[in-house]
Amino acid sequence: MNILDEDNIQECTGCQFCAAVCPKQAISVNLNDYGFYRPSVNGDKCVDCGECKTVCYKYSKIPIYEDVDKLINYAAYAKDDEIVENSTSGGIGDLLCEQLISEGYICIGVEYETKRNIAVDKIAYNREDCVSFRGSKYVQSYTYDAFKEMVVSHLNEKVAVFGTPCHIYAIDQYLKKKRKRDNYVLIDIYCHGCPSMIVWKKYIEFVKSKTNEAIFDHVNFRSKIYGWGNYYVVKIVKGGKSIFTSPKINDMFYALFFSDVLLNNSCYDCQLRSTIEYTDIRIGDFWGKKYIKNSKGVSLVTINPSSQKGKELFKNIQTKIVCFKHPSSDCIPYQSWGRHYSVEVELREKLFMSLKNSSQTIEDTVRLYWQNRSFIINAKHKLKNMVLMMPRFVVSFFKSII
Repeated sequence: MNILDEDNIQECTGCQFCAAVCPKQAISVNLNDYGFYRPSVNGDKCVDCGECKTVCYKYSKIPIYEDVDKLINYAAYAKDDEIVENSTSGGIGDLLCEQLISEGYICIGVEYETKRNIAVDKIAYNREDCVSFRGSKYVQSYTYDAFKEMVVSHLNEKVAVFGTPCHIYAIDQYLKKKRKRDNYVLIDIYCHGCPSMIVWKKYIEFVKSKTNEAIFDHVNFRSKIYGWGNYYVVKIVKGGKSIFTSPKINDMFYALFFSDVLLNNSCYDCQLRSTIEYTDIRIGDFWGKKYIKNSKGVSLVTINPSSQKGKELFKNIQTKIVCFKHPSSDCIPYQSWGRHYSVEVELREKLFMSLKNSSQTIEDTVRLYWQNRSFIINAKHKLKNMVLMMPRFVVSFFKSII
């Protein structure tokens, strides 16, 4: 009875928490052939205790969250322009981390490791450690080392964890079982889904070929060089200077990411993105009409109505932010809440074959993707790109209409 049992009702998210809680260290985590983190079990070490299954999303029925209108939502951004500029949206995650550190918590978040070009969960013990958590990372994070240290060394301490809904679900289940949930603050994100790491690997190969650089100093997945909201731009820095900036439109990584064809299997019908039952606060970009003209960045902060800790934590950063309360109708419809993606099995296999072919580039894979789209979809894509290349006020006008 372990994590590989076939009586699951959902797909593996790759959260890696099963390996972290295994008392015999019988579970290891590696990327599979499709570029997603997956656990494997050493049968010689496994004693069938079932600890891994108790925290696993695969074996749980997630209740539908019915009270969407009762969610506590805020549009918010930091008063400090430097924080906003260096964050994906309004900088609220950074301020929450700063506040938690000041209250005696250690924080677990995600940084981008440039030597291996992967996202990795790290433990922050002070404000300086938290800075690398700024900005979204649009790839699956390697969490095992940080989560294992959390379980072994910090279970009785004050800990805050920032992660995707699947990470937070597993941690919440474990803490409740150990009766340690009160020690923790859990903060997740409005998650679109995780793409294959092979997509990012191919993209980095493309960047290296263009820059003639093997290692970078910093990777910004959502640069605001063209403003917030209208563009998804990758910016890569070396020696304090930008050596690569993706175009406003037709960036190859985001073309494949937003195609939804190459997401983790569990992302297509994820139940956790449509509930806030297991977290204290959920954060993301405040999409929708209300702040469509804002070019700096606005965060959406949704507080679990039943979480007193979430309410108090957000209250404690009020002096550092500008915020406005909103009904769910202003923001939730523009998130991934309640959304299900269709699985295009044949196209998915074609694209993965292309990505795994060492003689083909990411450009070849993107070209293959568009060749397999209908005339109407291609026409809409070209029309959208034409609009995005117009002045920002024109783009905002069209977005407000659509």
